[in-house]
Amino acid sequence: MKTRAIIYTRVSSDEQAEKGYSLQYQEEQLRKYCMNRDITVVAHYREDYSAKTFDRPEFNKLMNFCKKNPGEVDLLLFINWSRFGRNAGDSYGIIKQLNKLDIEPQAIEQPLDLKVPENKMMLAFYLASPEVENDRRSINVKSGIYRAKKEGRWTTLAPAGYRNIRTEDGRAMIVPSNQADLIREAFNEFASGAFGMEELRQKLVDKGLKIERSRFPELLRNRAYISKILVPAYKDEPSYYAKAIHEPLISEELFFRVQDILEGRSPNRPTKNTLKEQLPLRGFLECRLCGKNLSGSASKGNGGKYFYYHCTCGCNERFRAEEANKKFVEYLQFIKPNSMTLDLNYEVIVEYFQSKAKNERTELLKIDEEIKRNNQRLQNAQHLMLDAEISANDYKEIKVKLTTVNDDLIRKKANLSTDQENIKEQLKIGVTLIRNIDRYYQNATLSEKQLIVGSVFPEKLIFEKNQFRTKRLNEVVELMSLNPSDLDQKKSGHGKKNSPASAQVEMRGFEPPASTSLT
Repeated sequence: MKTRAIIYTRVSSDEQAEKGYSLQYQEEQLRKYCMNRDITVVAHYREDYSAKTFDRPEFNKLMNFCKKNPGEVDLLLFINWSRFGRNAGDSYGIIKQLNKLDIEPQAIEQPLDLKVPENKMMLAFYLASPEVENDRRSINVKSGIYRAKKEGRWTTLAPAGYRNIRTEDGRAMIVPSNQADLIREAFNEFASGAFGMEELRQKLVDKGLKIERSRFPELLRNRAYISKILVPAYKDEPSYYAKAIHEPLISEELFFRVQDILEGRSPNRPTKNTLKEQLPLRGFLECRLCGKNLSGSASKGNGGKYFYYHCTCGCNERFRAEEANKKFVEYLQFIKPNSMTLDLNYEVIVEYFQSKAKNERTELLKIDEEIKRNNQRLQNAQHLMLDAEISANDYKEIKVKLTTVNDDLIRKKANLSTDQENIKEQLKIGVTLIRNIDRYYQNATLSEKQLIVGSVFPEKLIFEKNQFRTKRLNEVVELMSLNPSDLDQKKSGHGKKNSPASAQVEMRGFEPPASTSLT
């Protein structure tokens, strides 16, 4: 009776490219082997799958065939043992299963008579060699990636706004792509507070930015845009952010301003894009009962659709959006000072903010000096490491600490007012807006309304007993509304801890100062 065999061919794409282990070549060699030895080929299974495990589609079919046809197969033939498996432990288990079915596995280029005990040593070598090769390759790849990241080179798929290239010496790098301006716009617009996150994403998508909804927050947190790259923990070295060699798309100050907004440390802004003209205050309202953010939605009834602001935490807070929106316009009329107060306060406020700007410039210089000193300390630590006066681990700890301190300083710098030019002109625009804030709001688009609310009210609004209240107003609005005498005191630093305006805002909704009418 002729010997019967299954031939098994396997290749992965990298092996085919590097070593020429094509499926066609393997099949030709195996069939030639069977023909020369008068072996009948009963089946052929072709695999395009990794040999790290035996959970392979075609190999599973092969084993099922053998189990369903006991006594019909004598040999399982393959080119060499690396085609069979690259994990010694799993390979021994499969060999035992085949032996129980009276099937002998055999590599035609590395033949072994496994009935001879000494040949099992060669089998162990053949099976272990691919596993050792895989492990060594994995270590080399991880080490190479680690070294590349330490050098500041981006080795993976480029983030949105960049594209992958190779330098003249063949090293990986990223450079700005044709979507770089959209990334800059994303950070600038989000920092301005003019858009909710999904509204901004959709706007950028319409302009050509390819970004999914779930990945947009991740984009805004990606330090690649300020030329920072995460060096992962390796052996006994901790992870840290290294300076990358690619060009930044935005400033560090802008990046950390956006992080403050994402982490809730920014002035009031919508926590959720409304996308509904009927719900301009959604995201700016706080529940008077539980203190959580109010949401908003529409309900059908009496032949129409009605919009409500409501709490989602089970405290039953709910009121008509149309009524609240009207009251909010009245509230804007209520808080705006009259023209006489604005004109009297204007010059004093200009001087106040110019003085404040001067102090902030001094603080910015101090921050820049501290960052410069920390960079020098880091350079000194590097020299000490190179001179073997401190260990590499000590240097890494110093680097992580100083980098964290500098990030905090940059964040603090971002929170200071950096645009102090033409402050007089800026205040003129502000005075015009405050003078007509209710009309501006009524005629604004949805995103403009959100920007006005977020700018004027740094804290959440509470709607109670048919009126609005809040803990704090924007500083400029509050100053514009003070009596000139109170403003002089505030300017000179002798004002009361709580001005009349701010105190009344917290207690019962803002009311104009005594010298201000509602018209």
